[in-house]
Amino acid sequence: MKRAQRLRPLHELADQNERQCALRLADCQQRIAAGDQRYQELVRYRLEYQQLFHARASSGAPMRGLREQQVFIARLAEAVRAQRALVDQLRAESAQLQEEWRSAATRRQAVGKVIEHARAEEIMKQEKRQQRELDELATQARVRR
Repeated sequence: MKRAQRLRPLHELADQNERQCALRLADCQQRIAAGDQRYQELVRYRLEYQQLFHARASSGAPMRGLREQQVFIARLAEAVRAQRALVDQLRAESAQLQEEWRSAATRRQAVGKVIEHARAEEIMKQEKRQQRELDELATQARVRR
């Protein structure tokens, strides 16, 4: 079996690894988009409830209702912080996955170049062998004359 043929499974494996890395990266980026959207929603809700709280406090609403609303706003603020932390964590994961994908792509390209080089060597050897055979046939033809 020729060297290029022996290396083909390695190239297929590198190609498969690169595709898997790309899929994991795409999945992470989708999770970032969804997490960021959720973060924006939470920020919007918190702002709406804060505005509602200030309006109710200005209008002289009962303290018990205002206190409950303050507790709810504090929980929303905590949810906003947690969601922001999650999105930041996903972004860090995405950076790592992007680096893994780049590395896998580089490996796939390197294996591809090795295979191309092996094929070129095989072609050159075959051409040299054919040339030797032609030279030998030409030499034998001259000797017979």
